[in-house]
This record gives sequence, C-alpha cells and structure tokens, in this order.
Amino acid sequence: MASTITAVPFGRVTESELGQLSQVLWSWPLCEGCRVGDGCEMAGCPSQRSKRLLRFFEHYKDSTASYEPDVASDEQPALCTHRGLFEIIQILKSQQDLTRAQLIDKLFHDRPGRKPSPPADKERAIDLAVGIMTMIHCSAQRQSSSILEHGIYRTSWRSDVTFSQFITHLFPMTDHPSLNDDSERLSSDMKRALTARKLIKRSGLKFRPTDDLRSHLKLDRKNDIVEIFHHTAFLKEHLRLTKDKPRNMSVSDSLKLQVKPLHQPMLSILVIWVNEYTSTISGALPRQLVLETLDSIQKILFPLSDPKSRSLLLSLTSTSSFDPDSLRFESASIRTAEEKDIKYHYFGGRLVDLHEELENPKPRGWIGKWLERRSGARYVMLATLTGVLIAVSLGIASLAVGIYQAWLGYQQWQHPKGSGRG
Repeated sequence: MASTITAVPFGRVTESELGQLSQVLWSWPLCEGCRVGDGCEMAGCPSQRSKRLLRFFEHYKDSTASYEPDVASDEQPALCTHRGLFEIIQILKSQQDLTRAQLIDKLFHDRPGRKPSPPADKERAIDLAVGIMTMIHCSAQRQSSSILEHGIYRTSWRSDVTFSQFITHLFPMTDHPSLNDDSERLSSDMKRALTARKLIKRSGLKFRPTDDLRSHLKLDRKNDIVEIFHHTAFLKEHLRLTKDKPRNMSVSDSLKLQVKPLHQPMLSILVIWVNEYTSTISGALPRQLVLETLDSIQKILFPLSDPKSRSLLLSLTSTSSFDPDSLRFESASIRTAEEKDIKYHYFGGRLVDLHEELENPKPRGWIGKWLERRSGARYVMLATLTGVLIAVSLGIASLAVGIYQAWLGYQQWQHPKGSGRG
C-alpha cells in the first residue's frame, strides 16, 4: 500500500500572481510593469486599486495556504500552482452549465504526464475555486454535525447540479412590500430604523465579519450575532464590471457575461493585453445582488453620512477585521443615476428579520425570559408588572412612615414634656 503524505502545493503569493488573479476575476487590463510584478504608477491603471483589495487578497492567501491535500506517494495534488487555480476559475466562467461531476471529469481526466489525484482532493480544488470566484463556501456533501457546531458551514453543491443552477438556488429573489414599496411610509421608516447602533442598543446584537456572501445579514438569535459580508472592495469590482449592464440580469446571464477588455486611451501604447488567462468571458455576480450587499452596509446598517455610525464601522475595521474599504463610499464610478435607491429582493427577508428583532428584541434577564417572547401583550405585561412593583414599593414606604409616626406618638405619650410652673 502506498504511504500517505501531506503536500503543500501553493507557495508564497507574488504581486504578479495577485495581478493575474484580478485579471481572471474582473478582466483587469495590465500594463507591462503590473504583469511582471514591478508595480505600476501610471494613472488609469486598475492595478492602482490593489491597495483597496488588501483584505480580499489576505483572504486569498489564507485560503490557498489552508489547502493541504492528503495524497499517496503514487498520487499528485489536484492543484499545484496558482495558475492551476486560475484555470479552474476560467472553466467555471466559460462552462458554467456543466454539472459538478462533468466539471471534475473535464478538469482532471487524462492529464498527460501527471499522476492521478484522489477524488476528495479534486472536490477540494473545486470548492477553493468557487470560494475565490464567488466568495461562497461550498462542498460536495453536507457537513457533519460536529463541523457545524464549530461554526463552519459550507453549502452543498451536488454532483448532478450545474454551477449556474447551484448559484441560482442559493439566491432566490423575493419581494417584501413593507420594505420595497416606495409609496409606503413604513418602507422608509424601516430602513432608517435599521442602523447597527440601534440594533446594538435595543437588541444587544453584535456584528461579525464573514467571508461567505451567502451568510450576509444572517441573524444568529442564539448568540445575538449578525454576520456581515465585509469585502466591499471585492463587491465594487463586480459593479465596475457590470456598470453598463441591466440590474435585472438573472444569475445565469450574469455568469455568462461577456465583457471586452476596458480600453484605456492614456495607456493605449504601453498597455499589453494579457490573454494568457482571460478571454472576453468575465462572468460576474448579479448586479442587483451586489448592490444590495453594498448598500445594506453603507446606507442602512452603517450610513456613512452619520458620524456615529461611521465611527462604529471604523471601530469594527480596527477590532473585528472588517474591510477598511467599507468606509469608502463610491458612487459615479460604480453605479448609475437610477441606482441611488434600490429595492431589496435578495436580502429583503433578512432585513425584515432584523427589523422584527429591533421591534421585538429577544428577552434578556430572568424577568424578560419569564415573559412570553414575541407576545403582543409583552410590553403591556411589562408595564403592568412595573406599575405593581412601584405601587408595592410606595406602599411599603408609606407603611414604614406610618409605623415611624406611630412610634413617635407613642414615645410622646409615654414621656410627656413637663408643663411650665405657674
């Protein structure tokens, strides 16, 4: 039997490879300096936005570093280089109508000059590529309860489901009139009320960053935690890619999106179009989905126009590893004039859940837990109980005063003051 060894295929990530990653994900046109990793100081080059993507690049480095396949001596890891990972992402973009099983067969079947890879490692390679491309944690099978207890959740992508179907299933579109109806005053009131400051003060909630887009705005009532997908720089790159596309594009059409390389007149002579990894296929996340994610952070939970909300978000970037780019509000470069105020069809349900928690917060303390949670008479019961306690307290105080006065009267009767002599 062949012995099992642990391979560490990925080495240190170079600046050149991060540039290639950006090219694969968002069709960045790279100049010669960016392509070879020497850096670029030319105005208009998209690589100058790399500093804003530091948190996403850290996530990429951590994800690739954690990929440690267990292979036998007569086997080879499914992924050996960053280039191999980029190729999987490209296949996902160009052939997203393949099932997971077909995708694995296409990627890893009959590779000349290479040893076979264990099936489990092939699955991990696919999961890693999907996670980097879409920021969605997935796996071929459902996790065991022990993994879920540690807070590690990966959405199951079955072998007979296509990539397009998988993503579409994760983000169904629904309507919430109470949140989306422009004619309803309740809609605007609800959005104004849903600030992180109020959720902390009234409901005692905490905010935790997540790298999984699927978990955005998910409320964990047991632990009083709201998860926030905080990679705003990642979201903005998708918005730049789809700025001239309609917001109502389906998930499938967005993944099939074809974008010609962005021509930069000032770089027309010096820019070298690198087609080694990219083609005109630049599949993106649905524009509406991305706008909802970004606006729910910067306009609802942490409205950047409010100094106190901005200060709270700043503290989260310092203490909880939120993306510092979340403090940067951009408009003209990523959105159209019609997208100033949007409706919420992907995350509307979770915003409504947060508003319900704000209006009917989870009982805390023994008195609150004694009262029925979410009961319509909860506040009446609480007010009545408070009134009774106040009345009892006043009664006890009055009784104490009466007893004291009676004692004084008794003492005066027992020890009357002597009358003056005539």
